[in-house]
Amino acid sequence: MRTKRRLLKQLVASALLPALLAAVPIAGAEAQSLTTVRLADQNGSEVDYAAVWVAELNGYFAEEGIKIERKTYANGPASLLDFNNLDAVMAAIVPFMQYAARGGDMRIVLSLTKGNAPIIGKKEYKSVKDLDGKKVGTPGIGTIHDAVLGYIQSSQGLKFQHIPAKITDVAVMIQKGEVEAFIGWEPASAAAVALAPDLLHYIQRMPPIPNSESLELAFKTSYVKENPETVEKFVRATLRAIEWMKANGNEKTAELIARKMNDPKAKPINLDALQSVDLTQPRIDMPSTRIWLTTIAQQGKIPAELVKDVDGWVGKYIDYSFLDKAEASLKKK
Repeated sequence: MRTKRRLLKQLVASALLPALLAAVPIAGAEAQSLTTVRLADQNGSEVDYAAVWVAELNGYFAEEGIKIERKTYANGPASLLDFNNLDAVMAAIVPFMQYAARGGDMRIVLSLTKGNAPIIGKKEYKSVKDLDGKKVGTPGIGTIHDAVLGYIQSSQGLKFQHIPAKITDVAVMIQKGEVEAFIGWEPASAAAVALAPDLLHYIQRMPPIPNSESLELAFKTSYVKENPETVEKFVRATLRAIEWMKANGNEKTAELIARKMNDPKAKPINLDALQSVDLTQPRIDMPSTRIWLTTIAQQGKIPAELVKDVDGWVGKYIDYSFLDKAEASLKKK
């Protein structure tokens, strides 16, 4: 009898097992079902792309069924050179449109950052005018930062010696006297100042253009066509993060970004860096975009005919349909 009862229990257990397995989530199953998006950013740019990292850390991407595979490059142009091996790139309007001028195709779906061109340098320099004739480091001639520096020159009658350099080397380069100042992004700029507070400071926080357009999120056109739902979900998660930052302020944003940097001590650096950016406007600012693209045309970086109608040219590569859908869906909640 005991043998029969034991056998009966085993049979019942084996019959119930499939149902139990179906009802109880298996560890790792959810992660395996996430769609991976290969996303590019640049070294030392966590604050500039705070909306995306806040969305990731708050679990918004996971809720949308997305997992980010982060790939980091020296600057925006470098990430675009590898666009074939990526799904999306976070970079600035200048390298994006230089990429388009070379025949590249992408869909800009969201603006992430305004500002984002602080100039740091030796404390003896109180304004950009003091840098006239001096060596100023830039992250590369194809970056928006080099374009901003060029615009400052032409609009204020100044002349700088543009010195391409890695943003991670800026503090050491200034200490060695290889450059007197550097125009870059955040939080790399704030980190450089923190490394040498007796020597360095912010000479200028924001570009001399209101609402200065800087960074955007773009997907490969082929990816957008093949995965429109994923793109919409990605934009919605990022938009949720923008709203979260508006509601929670710089203190909590700086804390989250420090987590992304794996450095709890980075919070004060991030707080400082957040003064150099505006992360709350998800649409491209066209007045400043016209200035930046006209500037690089004057520098010979793109053909002049492309900027005869900047709005029409840039408009070919902007797709706000995903942002519109994301905004509409969030209003319903």
